[in-house]
Amino acid sequence: AYGDSFHWIKASAEAVEAVGSDRVLVVYYEALKANVRAQLRRINDFLGLPPLTDAKSRAIADACSASKMRSETGGRFKYAIRKGSVGDWVNYLNDERWKELDQVFDDSLGGIDLAEPLRFFQQKEIPGMPLIPWQDCDLETDRRTWSPYLCVSLREGMVVPDPDIVHTNNAIKRILSSTFRLLSFSSKTPVDLDENGSDGSPRYHLFLAPSDPWASPILAAMKLLGLESKISVDISDGQSGAGWAFLNGASCAPWKGREGPFWLYEAYQLADPLCTTKILVPVLWDTVTERIVSNDSWEILKLLSTSSGSVTEIDDRSLFPEELKPMIEAMFSDYIGPLIDDVITAGLEYFRNDQNETERLQKGRINAYTKLLHLDSLLGTTRYLLGDTVTIVDLYFSAFLFQFDACYLDAFAFRGSDGFGEPILSGSCYPNLTAYARDMFQLLKPFVHFESFGEVFRIGPSIALTRQSCSSGGKSMDTLRESATATVPNLRDIIVFLEQPARESN
Repeated sequence: AYGDSFHWIKASAEAVEAVGSDRVLVVYYEALKANVRAQLRRINDFLGLPPLTDAKSRAIADACSASKMRSETGGRFKYAIRKGSVGDWVNYLNDERWKELDQVFDDSLGGIDLAEPLRFFQQKEIPGMPLIPWQDCDLETDRRTWSPYLCVSLREGMVVPDPDIVHTNNAIKRILSSTFRLLSFSSKTPVDLDENGSDGSPRYHLFLAPSDPWASPILAAMKLLGLESKISVDISDGQSGAGWAFLNGASCAPWKGREGPFWLYEAYQLADPLCTTKILVPVLWDTVTERIVSNDSWEILKLLSTSSGSVTEIDDRSLFPEELKPMIEAMFSDYIGPLIDDVITAGLEYFRNDQNETERLQKGRINAYTKLLHLDSLLGTTRYLLGDTVTIVDLYFSAFLFQFDACYLDAFAFRGSDGFGEPILSGSCYPNLTAYARDMFQLLKPFVHFESFGEVFRIGPSIALTRQSCSSGGKSMDTLRESATATVPNLRDIIVFLEQPARESN
């Protein structure tokens, strides 16, 4: 309890490494305060004891409370833990002093895994918050001028820097794979979207981000399938040092009525207090069970298309017709999913390596261009990916095409790179993809929020901030913000290009 706490944390980390991390469980006081019963379960599991009953869990939590121990251990206890609260520093240190301590934390403990949960616990405010709500953004809003954010994930329910960003030698995990699903389902066992919660509002709720390409196909599917009144929706205003942020709060249970902001990690923590996962959008939330149905955009699209509440069809055809399901799944798994993974992982690889070329980056680009050429050739013989019928794979793919030219081409340094590094929509290499994108834009236009696409240009400085925060020293916040040098294309030109007449059906 005395001396340099930074030295003590370093010594603790060295002890853990010496003994072996599988033989040590580190328990954080802040995590105990946030959810003591979840931490009791964590301790119990580590010790290999039989599961705690609810009664025993409540009894232990009560016996270990600060008030209980004070009343039963005598006056000496009050000198041991002071108030037993979290965040009491605000009563002793002003913002300037705490900012200095943040810098000392980074310099002293950067790169020490054991210390990473403390970084989030000790924050007075979440850094890198969106400056304005998403509805107030226009095509001139330059999010490159917003402060970068710490890229985070959840480790045993605690917010920590994303290890895939911090460690350059880590292979970035597949972006589109579902990393968190508590309710197992498939398109053959649809969710009943006609059900309501206890307050009469829809049982199921979607958390989306307009800068994420999967928001527009999901919103379009809801409209086309007549589900807009059957699923409630909250739209994120952007990323922050605690993940996706909703400035005005969440409109669904159990957070409805609570003053904002709301952070999406809260839904993950409530669904499983000890989860280890990326904090991904979209999220389909069950307000009755307070669980995440899925955070996999492709699975959510299939669920919407096969739900018992989807009553409207396009031209008497389903978005996920039974006879085309094998072909739709094959198109997604063989081409569309891997293409999008190639592009996004190549972009993250570019920033993780300080915007330097790597073999992994070059391979990702070439793979992406190869798949684009194949899809362009395919669309030379058919109007949509699987014939004359629009399906969910068309919604998914076309949304990516809109975002490629508006974001990835420049933010991820694809322009002028190996292969055909030019725009898909206005270039000359992919004439059939161009015609296809125009065709699909007529359907998706009301749901594509180009005004939010600038969020992608915050990724580079934010990755740099995350990596430097987990090491000693680094650039200032202003310098990091200025490092967002990628050119933002003229979004009005892209929109005008997409609004040109669509091609006739083959």
